[in-house]
Amino acid sequence: MAGLVASRLEEENYSALEGCAVVTTDQHRGGSTEADQRQSVSHSWQQVRLAEVLVRSDDWVAIDPAEEYREVTVRLWGRGVVLRRMISGSEIAGGRRLRVHQRQFVVSRIDARHGAFGLIPDELESAVVTNDFPVFIPDDSKLLPEYLGWLSRTRKFVEACRFASEGTTNRVRLKEEKFYRIAIPLPPLEEQRRIVAKIESLTTKIDEAYRLRTRSVKDCEAFWPSALRAVLIGHHLAHDVPKAETAEALLEKSAAKHRGRKIPQYNNAYPHSPVVLDSGPEGLPVGWLWVTLGSVLTHLVDCINDTPEFSVVDTGLLGLKSTNVKPYCFDLRDRWFMTPEDFGYWNRREPPQAGDILLTREAPMGQACQLPEGHRVCLTQRLMLLRPESEVILPELLLHCLNSPHFHEQVTDVCRGLTTPHIRVKDAPNFALPLPPMTAQRRIVDYLDGLQAKVDQLKALQAKTATELDALLPSILDKAFKGEL
Repeated sequence: MAGLVASRLEEENYSALEGCAVVTTDQHRGGSTEADQRQSVSHSWQQVRLAEVLVRSDDWVAIDPAEEYREVTVRLWGRGVVLRRMISGSEIAGGRRLRVHQRQFVVSRIDARHGAFGLIPDELESAVVTNDFPVFIPDDSKLLPEYLGWLSRTRKFVEACRFASEGTTNRVRLKEEKFYRIAIPLPPLEEQRRIVAKIESLTTKIDEAYRLRTRSVKDCEAFWPSALRAVLIGHHLAHDVPKAETAEALLEKSAAKHRGRKIPQYNNAYPHSPVVLDSGPEGLPVGWLWVTLGSVLTHLVDCINDTPEFSVVDTGLLGLKSTNVKPYCFDLRDRWFMTPEDFGYWNRREPPQAGDILLTREAPMGQACQLPEGHRVCLTQRLMLLRPESEVILPELLLHCLNSPHFHEQVTDVCRGLTTPHIRVKDAPNFALPLPPMTAQRRIVDYLDGLQAKVDQLKALQAKTATELDALLPSILDKAFKGEL
């Protein structure tokens, strides 16, 4: 399934973008090409100042306190002119506002250096802007507004607006006299129309590629939980299990091993007295059982629920928070260090060991990862330590179970109605898990590892495709206004 998703992504994205390449090696064979001829023509394009093709709008409207008005704002980096808010005339300071009209060019004085300008769309006809947004009317006998709209999204135009802005760090503003002096390439109107039509045709294909990529990302995100749900209850696997290796036999062996051992009060695991459930969320193959979480662990220990004063220096002793635990990922992008004294205090119940599973109780709730080798850690906030009895359940399989829909649905159901949703310590040992025979556990882990590798490969392809798509429009615009499109 993962292979099909990856294949579809690659085929659909690139078929949707067919025709976006501007000049290829084959086009240069046989002498001058159409692109070469257009590039030659571009050298004869006029370079005109904006003052020659733009006129400042002066359509001021008196504000009626009883009326409501649509107020316009401009997004950064060429992302469009949009409705900011509906506002009552009584809330507008001053007695008038500038009224805008479709295809006018609006600029943010404050953020012009960040690409905040664009054309007024049809749906914002007769909306209003504040004084921070000068509005210009293109001379359509010389300049097609849509041509200016696309041109303004080029790196060179944004850079020119940056140089036309002055002021201190927090008071930089576009200077209109400098803005008017910006020179732009201006081909004949017929060529402007051709360029706009070509850009719009290519951006339609890019938008389709983005849509296909978004759909593929959603498919990928939905695939893994679906796969876990199916595989963890025995789908897609053979079930020729010897009687001596049944889940029941594993539990009996573990119970005999742990029977008589003293378990501290803070340890909520009960391997000495496993609980087999009469039924679970779904049916299981012969030889499998639904059991409670506490039955398959040697340790189930809550953290010391207190916040330490973290060390300001790197002591090499990490105090973990719930933000360090992501599904399948031990995340140390944020680190908090403990003093040796506090480290011992917070580890007084049970020091975490490599291979232990860490489970978040809240903020976020129900995420699990495995503690890797090479870290000295203690649990400081909203975390539980789970140490599997490896003769009953493989740690890798338990990790899959804790990140599965079966587990998350139980957690959500048990926590429903709580003011702050969280896993209560008393509930944690009683969550249901499917327990396969050991032979089947190894098959499941091998199968899911292979599947995870394919999913990771697909995500890498999606990331690469996103980077390529993001680079396409700037490349197209750069070529368009060099006469190479």
